[in-house]
Amino acid sequence: MRKSERVSFDRSLYSLPVEATKFHSTICSMFARTQSDACQPTPFHKTMATLAQKHKLTLHIAQTIDCVEQRLPDLEAKTVRLHGRVDQMRCQKCNWVGAFQPRLFQGADLPSCSRCVERYQARVSQGKRIPNPGELRPDVLLYNEPHPDDTGIWQTIQRGLKKRPDLVLIVGTTLKVPGALSIATNFCRATQSRGGVAIWMSKEEPLSKVRHLFDYVFRGDCDDLA
Repeated sequence: MRKSERVSFDRSLYSLPVEATKFHSTICSMFARTQSDACQPTPFHKTMATLAQKHKLTLHIAQTIDCVEQRLPDLEAKTVRLHGRVDQMRCQKCNWVGAFQPRLFQGADLPSCSRCVERYQARVSQGKRIPNPGELRPDVLLYNEPHPDDTGIWQTIQRGLKKRPDLVLIVGTTLKVPGALSIATNFCRATQSRGGVAIWMSKEEPLSKVRHLFDYVFRGDCDDLA
């Protein structure tokens, strides 16, 4: 992601109505594309799905948010999303998750969580004070904020590491994000500790600080190598 784009995906965007409106517009556009025929699995996705179907895929860890894996059920079942997903919205208070509704995000304002509102109705009849309901946001992780499912992701990663896979593929990422780098490092080391192989696959060379993690580097489009 270019620097100009990164600014609009920082957690601070919600302090600026103009940036919040732009962010919501971007998410709505991305969501619309995922619902169209233009969003299709790539040849590489299909290769991973075949491995999953044959029970040869431990995990598919994705930094993308387009959820294209849903079109391949076997791959979807193995997918862990580090940065959220564009087809969901999440309450910032009760953590409720529901299907994304573009009509609720047509400006800078965040809609109230209906689940919170329903839960608080009981307090009305009891004469109790009603707290403010949580606000819904697109379920997409912004820069400089923690993942709401950190614990679940960590547990899934740990289970994957215990299986000690014999091959790890790092595909189409720079590994500049600390969390992704940590996960990749752990899987590369776990794989190599049992005599397995760690492979970098990208159009660009790996950064010098991560090159030592890999036994082989393949430069090119992953779809050409699928």
